[in-house]
Amino acid sequence: MKVTVSPDAREYITTEGRYLKAQHPGAARQFLDDVKRLRQALSRFPEMGRQTDEMPIPGILRFVMGSYLVDYEVGEDEVVILKMRHGRQRPPGIEIEGDFDYEDDASHDYDGP
Repeated sequence: MKVTVSPDAREYITTEGRYLKAQHPGAARQFLDDVKRLRQALSRFPEMGRQTDEMPIPGILRFVMGSYLVDYEVGEDEVVILKMRHGRQRPPGIEIEGDFDYEDDASHDYDGP
């Protein structure tokens, strides 16, 4: 099965690889090798990840690659790596406006067009 990497995930891999190379070149090589092995494994075993409560979207699976979390989607003939992050990073989420008054907003009736 074909495995592709989304622009978001590709950017993360590039940025993390550069960061690791500056800190410890061996770690950067290991990281990039791990990504390559992950792509090979996903092409053979696309269902090897699991769905998580953190991302309860049907069809999105997560695989733990060492310290990294990899979210991906399995299609009919393709696996797409959607997101990748270090396990210590905060999960992506929806920002909610803290001072928004939901009751006040609900009091405005919609009259239609």
